[in-house]
Amino acid sequence: MSEKKSMIDRVHQSLKEAILYRKIAPGTQLVEKTIAEQLSVSRTPIRHAMIRLEQEGLVTIVPNRGAFVVQPTVEEIRQAFVMRKELESTAARLAIDEITDEDLEVMRELVSSEKETYESADILRYIHVNKSFHMYLAQKTGNTFLQDYMERILDQMNVYLVLYDVFYDADSSMEGSTRFVEHEHIIEALSNRNLDQLMHLIERHMQVSLESMNLDKTTYRSLENVLKD
Repeated sequence: MSEKKSMIDRVHQSLKEAILYRKIAPGTQLVEKTIAEQLSVSRTPIRHAMIRLEQEGLVTIVPNRGAFVVQPTVEEIRQAFVMRKELESTAARLAIDEITDEDLEVMRELVSSEKETYESADILRYIHVNKSFHMYLAQKTGNTFLQDYMERILDQMNVYLVLYDVFYDADSSMEGSTRFVEHEHIIEALSNRNLDQLMHLIERHMQVSLESMNLDKTTYRSLENVLKD
């Protein structure tokens, strides 16, 4: 690995972890001078790292102003949930008659893995498992357009999940969570080929997920202090 690539990777990983683990608040400007001083790097690898972070949806680069941690508005998040509900409902309608017992077992295994992420408080693994669960029906339809739109909306919403979800909060335990229980109910509706119940569960699941977003975080720190760790 070249020294330049190594430095880019180091800056990228340091900033990404600070964002993913909620050490830096949404909207914070990622000042190149501060990063360069704290990580002892030049500005070139910082700029390359910023481009990566922007591609991952974690940073917004504003010309002539700099890079900022993404800060979606409440309305943007609400609109994303509305669109996700429509896509998931469409996937359910198209897939419900194609679901097999083997498919249901795969989905149950995903829910079991989801429970494990609560026990370990591993939000990054949770995001992966949760995405796999919600992509399953879209993939089952065989509709490549639906799969593409679903994956894009889930990837975008996973950024919101990292920034604002209550997963990390002290009262967000496996015992207190209803998410995997809602997933179990969705599997049951699929097993019973009950489309009306499935539509109701998807709508309710979206509403509960939206309400679980905590848009008033108070544990963030300054960029300088974060990078000192």
